[in-house]
Amino acid sequence: MPYELFDRNKLHLKPLSEREHTFHASEVLPLDAETPPFRDESICEIARRMVEARRRGGQVVLMMGAHVIKTGLSRFVVDLMERGIFTHVAGNGAVAVHD
Repeated sequence: MPYELFDRNKLHLKPLSEREHTFHASEVLPLDAETPPFRDESICEIARRMVEARRRGGQVVLMMGAHVIKTGLSRFVVDLMERGIFTHVAGNGAVAVHD
């Protein structure tokens, strides 16, 4: 075997109540919340191209990392899928861990 087996005895498991959390449920926005300010000027161009692609019958793929799920944004991803904006969603391995 090219790699040494992971020694599970070195794990220090804690109950969920003892974990430190960097994100809290109170920070998750509802779908109908006003969009917070976003300073990246390219976002409007990206949105325009996505809409243009869908109007032409093209596909729009969202490729994301785990922080989208971890920070409670999955409801927005699902909403955009249900409305037909994203036709495909791809994620790295950590997405499955946080889902």
